[in-house]
Amino acid sequence: MDFLSKGEMMKIRTGNPVRGENFFVRKHLIDKVWEQIESENHLLLVAPRRVGKTSLMFYLIDNPKKNYYFLFLDTESVNSENEFYKKLLSKLLTSEFVKGKDKFFSFIKEHSPAIKNISTNGVEFNTKQELNYFVEFQKIIEKLELENSRLIILLDEFSQTVENIKKDESERNAIHFLQTNRELRQTISKKVQFVYSGSIGLENIVKGLNAMNTINDIAPIKVKPLNNREAKEFISKLLLNVDYELNESLIEYILHKIEWLIPFYLQLTIQAIKDLSKEENIFEITEDVIDKSFREMIEQRNYFEHWHTRLKTLFKANEYNFAKELLNIISESESIPSNDIYDLAIKHKLEKKYKDIVGSLVYDGYINNNDDVKIYRYNSPILRMWWWKYVTN
Repeated sequence: MDFLSKGEMMKIRTGNPVRGENFFVRKHLIDKVWEQIESENHLLLVAPRRVGKTSLMFYLIDNPKKNYYFLFLDTESVNSENEFYKKLLSKLLTSEFVKGKDKFFSFIKEHSPAIKNISTNGVEFNTKQELNYFVEFQKIIEKLELENSRLIILLDEFSQTVENIKKDESERNAIHFLQTNRELRQTISKKVQFVYSGSIGLENIVKGLNAMNTINDIAPIKVKPLNNREAKEFISKLLLNVDYELNESLIEYILHKIEWLIPFYLQLTIQAIKDLSKEENIFEITEDVIDKSFREMIEQRNYFEHWHTRLKTLFKANEYNFAKELLNIISESESIPSNDIYDLAIKHKLEKKYKDIVGSLVYDGYINNNDDVKIYRYNSPILRMWWWKYVTN
């Protein structure tokens, strides 16, 4: 069976990544990830934000197979290559995996002048000399005895790190960073594998840098929204945590209204119905109650504001104006043909770059052209209605 047992309760969580019984297991997805790991491939988890990439990483950490060890690092705030490798090295040296290796620690103390001290407070580096942490990480990982084990390093928000380096330093530095990552994968692949993810598309960023050769050794795995059957199972587990019931037809009604069946929207909906039923002493859930719950949910600006602020960090001035106007048009008209998008690109003088911007909006979960390759629409009416109310008007 692809899911947790029906008796297990999932809490309604709309913020941070989830772990344990709150994680909705899709066995086919977990099996696909393990198949790639056991084939000794490096992985890129490909999915828009809020689909559950980080939660999937936590599941791997919490449910390792024998002789596989996981190391997790969120690099969202990192904005330089040297800082990245410093954090990665520090994370490795303070991990439970390394702490049990006495011979390794002896080697570090004796042969690594870069490391002054390792304690429960972290790693203290020798700052008397300017260190190249990429070189230091390579040297130390090569001396790490893994025997028959493998170390899997999970790098969350890696794509944001590339974007940070591009913006704060230069495109050249961002490309060099990608190149050193590839070099690292090539030299230590017998011991270590990397799993990358991020809430912005790494492939789109790298394509924009004309550096696709730096990631062509990474196997992509798409983390898709839930299908209809999975979404029903997901809702059934959430309903164990509320005081109301939903029959099959009401669940279908909810799924039809959401359309884009990601855990975030499903959680928000069940919570919104729960809040409304308590506030108004509603004992029977109807389609009218669900409709009102959706309207109440859209009133909560904090649930969706990140979709707007995201554009400001992702795009520059005229790129931002183009992306915002494109989303404004779709929020009002419900869809836009590709010819009109091109006309809009001409207006903003982005004829050569607009396809990359549209690709980013697709990857980030705003819009899609799944039904017709020449027609774009919002992934979910929820975001479309919120955008129309708070951004367009």
